[in-house]
Amino acid sequence: MATIRQTQSTYAITISTFQQHRHFQRTANAELFIAILFQHRDQGRFQLHGFVVMPDHVHVLITPAIDQSTAKCVQYIKGGYSFAVRSQSSGEIWHSGYHDHRIRDADDCRNQLLYIANNPARKQYEDYPHAHTRYSDRIDPMPNSLLL
Repeated sequence: MATIRQTQSTYAITISTFQQHRHFQRTANAELFIAILFQHRDQGRFQLHGFVVMPDHVHVLITPAIDQSTAKCVQYIKGGYSFAVRSQSSGEIWHSGYHDHRIRDADDCRNQLLYIANNPARKQYEDYPHAHTRYSDRIDPMPNSLLL
């Protein structure tokens, strides 16, 4: 049974690949992952506020729909990608579990977005294409509760 929330919260989520394998170094894999993110966003399972797909992990900033748990959203993301890529990639893709951080306020939200957006530069990837900054027309605005 899905958890019904009284209020929506926004989360910064980090998901690592199995044994830190550089699975997303392959451009086709990173692009497929981004397509899966937008597929679930477009289906209304969560709002997508930011993301970056690094070679061995991903960061996403989401607000789950009122009838979705954070764990279920992560399951959609990881499971949806695993299903989509299985004909092209064998073996484990994801590290078990994930790390989530509930966004507390507008400052926390801005800090998390900056962290996500600057992650490629910290790793010295120039002109990195697999980040939300290249998809600004499809990124959801922050919830009003965080903008106050």
